[in-house]
Amino acid sequence: MSKDYLFVAARTGAGLTQAKAASICGLSLEAYRSREKRPGDFRLKELSNLAESMSESPRKILSDAVLSIFLPD
Repeated sequence: MSKDYLFVAARTGAGLTQAKAASICGLSLEAYRSREKRPGDFRLKELSNLAESMSESPRKILSDAVLSIFLPD
């Protein structure tokens, strides 16, 4: 199971609101909120855009979040 709280931690650590993150990902606010609840629904391009908008520390948290989807505990 992915650690969806890591996606929230990465976003908030980067100082992004859900609305700003949605805009960066090219999503509606509702779609972005849904992705945070079900991170496996993120598309690679959305995650790439999000990562590009972050500094090193939040980007590392986002990386850990993505890895938690593919390499669960």
